[in-house]
Amino acid sequence: MDEPKHPIAETLIQLVRELRLKSGLSLEAAADQAGIHRTYLGLLERGERQPTLSVAIQIARSLNFELSSLLLKSELIDAGKLRREDAFAEALARKEKPECIRNVSALEKWTGLSSAMLLQSIQACYSMLDTIDAELVGSGVAPIGKLVELANLSSMVGNMVAGAIAECSDGLYRRNKPHHYPDLIPQKELGRNLELKMALETNRPKGHLPKPGDYITFRYVLGDRKGKYARGKESRGDTVWIWEVKVGRVREQDFDISNTEGDSGKTAVVKTAVFNTMPLVYFDPVYCPFASRKDQYPGFN
Repeated sequence: MDEPKHPIAETLIQLVRELRLKSGLSLEAAADQAGIHRTYLGLLERGERQPTLSVAIQIARSLNFELSSLLLKSELIDAGKLRREDAFAEALARKEKPECIRNVSALEKWTGLSSAMLLQSIQACYSMLDTIDAELVGSGVAPIGKLVELANLSSMVGNMVAGAIAECSDGLYRRNKPHHYPDLIPQKELGRNLELKMALETNRPKGHLPKPGDYITFRYVLGDRKGKYARGKESRGDTVWIWEVKVGRVREQDFDISNTEGDSGKTAVVKTAVFNTMPLVYFDPVYCPFASRKDQYPGFN
């Protein structure tokens, strides 16, 4: 006797078909990537079969998704909390951008990471953020980019990126405990004690204390879910888009120390002159928050 069809399973397969078509994959190509027969995938998409758990995992991963993410979207659609046309709004804009990689030799020298590892880490961070946003929006709450203060958002995204680097580094790094220096601890010879800093827009990386050492810094902007971004505080969206990654060594004398009233203690900010000379290893001009001043930002074109 055939197993009764579950509405969420039907929605899941419909999403798989939509994602396949949006990715420009034929039925045969998608089936080949998933390691299943083309006829079987066709039966699934027509609703004549329901996938087993293992097959569903294979199909999802072949389309660069985790099954848990597709199931969450299916549940939200089925509950009327997510429009089907919005299900892949972020995913279609979140594609890896190998063209944004710069200075691979500096990336490997200061971190031991390959360009593929860096790209995978950025994608993994995006995936975490999108999953959180799907849960929040489905519960009637604002996305995380609008829910928390920007300083806290930078800290949260920084922790996600650090965890993603550890996960994508092929055992090169492990994540240190929260609020412990450095953020990433090497597990192999190529790695370094690596501190990670995250900053919004044109802000320079900062911390409460000047911590000399080897750094990897990320800067991001807030655009919309479909990847559109406009410069200016009044145009900020609710979706994180990383636009710059730098690496290099920072000495204790390379920090500006301030004790501005209202700050939670002293703040150590990397000096502009020092930060500007750190090697640029990732740059996405689409999200660059500077005006079109190519002479003032190397690699803008």
